[in-house]
Amino acid sequence: MKPVPTRHFLVTAIIVARNGERFLPAALQSIAAQNRPPDEIILIDGQSSDSTAQIARSYPGIRYYLQPDLSIANARNQAIRLATGDFVAFLDADDIWTPDKLEVQLGFMLANPKLQYSTTLLRLFYEPGTPARHGFRDEGFADGIEGRFPGTMLARRSVFEQVGPFDPAFSVAFEVDWFARAQDAGVPAGLVEQVLLHKRIHADNNAARRGTFRREWFDVMRRSLARKRLQICGDSTHAPPATS
Repeated sequence: MKPVPTRHFLVTAIIVARNGERFLPAALQSIAAQNRPPDEIILIDGQSSDSTAQIARSYPGIRYYLQPDLSIANARNQAIRLATGDFVAFLDADDIWTPDKLEVQLGFMLANPKLQYSTTLLRLFYEPGTPARHGFRDEGFADGIEGRFPGTMLARRSVFEQVGPFDPAFSVAFEVDWFARAQDAGVPAGLVEQVLLHKRIHADNNAARRGTFRREWFDVMRRSLARKRLQICGDSTHAPPATS
């Protein structure tokens, strides 16, 4: 069986960083080490005060942009607007792709052309010196767990026209909100059951803001429920009358 060709499909790798000098080199190296390299790399810098800009500009081929505000959602949206690839892939500055991430996931998408995006499994790891945190499943550090967030996603750029951008009204749960909107809209998606992302746990993770995330998560769920109710009401409005 012939391998699925991938080289003629443009892939944009998107990195969002703010004061990421500690981990950014490892993230960029994991992009450079891809078996199937991205065709363009966009880095959005959230007004860093450390050496993030210098590190980013030291890597050849990176399109570097300074973000006008500090919203992570807006940073991702800015990068999507700038991207020219048919597909976009996201990597947080503190995480690491496996070398076969783009190769495996792009092949999966091309073999399943109806899918608008796919996600993968991820494996968690602690930055040395980080205290253990409650709430993480043990298998997340071993065999890997499903991760529905941008770091595991490869998406057709056109899906953001259908679902819309990340919502900057959420400071932490904007990713959960996007996936909820995509699911409620019936966007076809798939899962690559393979660990293609290593997610770093450290003191400054957004996940550490558990109180904020919990409040925003409930808001996301309320909005999703309202959309589903609207869909049901709309369907019932157009449903044929019952017959005896």
